[in-house]
Amino acid sequence: MSGSGFRVLMAVGLLSAEPISAAPLTYCNPLPLPDYPIGRDARESRLGDSIEGAPLWRQEHKVPFRELADPSALYHEGKWYLYPSVDMAWVSDDDGDTWRHHPLNVRDIGYAPTIVLHAGKFYLLACDEELYVADDPLGPFAPLGKMQIPRPEGAPKLGDPMLFSDEGRLYLYWGCSADSGIWGVALDPSNPLQAVGEPKELIPFHPGARPWEMLGEHNQHPAHGWLEGAWMLKHGSRYYLTYAAAGTANRTYAMGCYVGESPLGPFRPQKNNPILRTTEGLITGTAHGSVVAGANGVLRVFYTIRAGAVHSFERRVGMDTAFIDDESELRVKDARATSSPRWLPGREPEGANPDGPGWIALNAGSAAFGSSFAPGQPGVLATDDEIRSWWQPAADDTAAVLTSRLAAPGEIRAVRIVWRDIGLDPLRGVSAGAFRYRVEAETAKDTWTVLLDRSANGEDLLIDYREVPATKATRVRLVLLGAPKGITPGVADFSVFGMWKH
Repeated sequence: MSGSGFRVLMAVGLLSAEPISAAPLTYCNPLPLPDYPIGRDARESRLGDSIEGAPLWRQEHKVPFRELADPSALYHEGKWYLYPSVDMAWVSDDDGDTWRHHPLNVRDIGYAPTIVLHAGKFYLLACDEELYVADDPLGPFAPLGKMQIPRPEGAPKLGDPMLFSDEGRLYLYWGCSADSGIWGVALDPSNPLQAVGEPKELIPFHPGARPWEMLGEHNQHPAHGWLEGAWMLKHGSRYYLTYAAAGTANRTYAMGCYVGESPLGPFRPQKNNPILRTTEGLITGTAHGSVVAGANGVLRVFYTIRAGAVHSFERRVGMDTAFIDDESELRVKDARATSSPRWLPGREPEGANPDGPGWIALNAGSAAFGSSFAPGQPGVLATDDEIRSWWQPAADDTAAVLTSRLAAPGEIRAVRIVWRDIGLDPLRGVSAGAFRYRVEAETAKDTWTVLLDRSANGEDLLIDYREVPATKATRVRLVLLGAPKGITPGVADFSVFGMWKH
């Protein structure tokens, strides 16, 4: 089994559910993007080594980790393009149902990439790096040179840049510092490396008025905020400038918004701020992203999710719906990210609740149990709504089965698994890859029905979300069948979604 050491569980009464023929109607966070890359600071490190050359505040762990963050989104000719930090790009031509990795000729030009279509060309830029240009959103990209932007007193370096095109003009926004704000400037249309006029601060760090901007897990540092991650959205005649604060390693990481009547302001803070702040549950630390209009003008917000199990920069990516409310403010419903299934754009059934199908995690917080457990890692850690904890099979556990009892009989409609690849050590030949597994439901006493068969999976997915045939069950189990050589599969989340059926 590709060196996994797992054996197939011999079950009593194993049946197969009817296959799903229709296209999926839902998605679920974190987004199931394939091929998550190794974190930038861990690429030259081996398991147990220090992360040489990284700033001290990023050397706190000695475990290779995978990350994607800071997603800039582009909707072009009916396709979504995502350009996150650490690797580029991911493309969806089915409104976010599936994503494919399309490596660019400049796959990692720095943290916080930004891309814009301007005057028929695609311009790509990242933190304090060269500006690139291409005729296609997937390149090939050619370098134009370094940005030549004046730096007034108090202005930060060109961290977390954002390029914005409006009525034939090009603008640059940036900011990534402990105590400064978000800055902006117009660019020369004949030479986008040059500024037109002096940069100015558009959003100041103001912790007295906005305590959620303060740095820290509990917003406890009033002198620091790390305002960063600028993004500009134009809607009608208004300009919505979003930003992040409180630090990407913290559950309090949040996204705020200012509104203006021109690309360079003046801007005023929205009454409803922050627009996205998620501090509890599986998905926390939701900020630094992009807000883009997709099919039929529906606004989507793509954002960073804190993972942080082995490193503060270990992050994932999420997506939700945004909207402009009756007071012309940019909003995300309840100002929170979602962690249960939601409708894919345009796929909600007629008359359905627009917020989603109403499926809940039927096994959330239940007493999961398996054939054996590693010390201190009981199966409940796969159902505790916490992405930083996980279950893994014990070293001598050859069956590798994780079983969870539903609190009451329920109808299962979808499955989400958030994996951890324990033992990842690429420089020693232990590389990431596909996990193979089955999900089975107990539909009658000791009768198990296969809900999802991924025994032949060849896709590297750290997050796997699948709709399944509607199946009434009392227990559910995850049967691990294979993993990349040298990897022990960990399960940070094993959720089955559906409705109670009494």
